[in-house]
Amino acid sequence: MAEDTFRNFVAGGVAIATLCIVAMAIVAIFLYRAFAKLREKVERIADKAEPVVDTVRSIVNENAPKVNSIMTSAQSAADHVREITSVAKDQAHHFGEVGRDIADRAKVQVARVDAAVDETVEQVQNLGGNVKAAVRKPMNEVSGVVAGVRAAVSAYAQGRGPDIARVAQDEEMFI
Repeated sequence: MAEDTFRNFVAGGVAIATLCIVAMAIVAIFLYRAFAKLREKVERIADKAEPVVDTVRSIVNENAPKVNSIMTSAQSAADHVREITSVAKDQAHHFGEVGRDIADRAKVQVARVDAAVDETVEQVQNLGGNVKAAVRKPMNEVSGVVAGVRAAVSAYAQGRGPDIARVAQDEEMFI
């Protein structure tokens, strides 16, 4: 019985292998058909693309000298732009230095003007004080003389001098 079981087992394995081979053959047929359809589509696209490719080739061949000329001109322009940029950088640095120098000089001049204005204001204030003193001194002297004249006129107008009762009363009010 072991031998029959073994033969049946081997026969089953062979049957499964045969089914696998048949399935692979069917899949291969379907793949062949799919690739054939794909090949037809690619050939149609290639037939349609061939005139476009030929047109592009002719355009490229016709315009190659122009493209080379444009590339040469662009390279020359790029070189000029580099030179201009370099000169512009140098000029910008130079202008920056000149601007800083002008700003420094302007600061110095503003400081000088500020100091001169401060000094002038101080001198004007001193002059104002001196003018006030010069005007006040004679005014005070004139005021003193006028007060003296007034006192003299008052004393002369009243006679001999103030009476003693009045002086005592004035002193008491003062105290």
